[in-house]
Amino acid sequence: MPWKNGGGTTREILVEPGPNDRYRYRVSIADVASSGPFSRFDGYDRHIVLLDGAGMTLDAGAHGRIELERFVPRTFSGDWDVTGTLKAGPVRDFNLIVDRAYATATLEVVTVNQATTIEAPICIVHALDDEALTIVGAGELQFVPAESARIIVARIFPV
Repeated sequence: MPWKNGGGTTREILVEPGPNDRYRYRVSIADVASSGPFSRFDGYDRHIVLLDGAGMTLDAGAHGRIELERFVPRTFSGDWDVTGTLKAGPVRDFNLIVDRAYATATLEVVTVNQATTIEAPICIVHALDDEALTIVGAGELQFVPAESARIIVARIFPV
């Protein structure tokens, strides 16, 4: 779906509906074509990982700057006014947005070479080598790569 400001597009991978037209969490991949403001998500925490591109600087005003580098997760409040500045051309990023009234979350990028068990009340694994592969589980999730694989692991902990 195109952004309201025209600066990119977002592909929703997973949305967990919540009450009152809010979602509990959303997983998406965004293609950022130009520098500009990020949408606000009041009441949500945002987790982001740069997948492709030279990088982007997020200016969160009084909250400081956040440098996005490939495969390094960052977190910031959806309540903040944030402007993204591309370093050298378009980027693609992975996003997890969580309603903080519902849950907290962690996000990490790991390389696995063998069967791996991921534990959390809600587990999400997204394969970076096969962007069509996203797995969701509850409690315990077993990920078995055919060979070495780089994955994004999101763990969601309802409050």
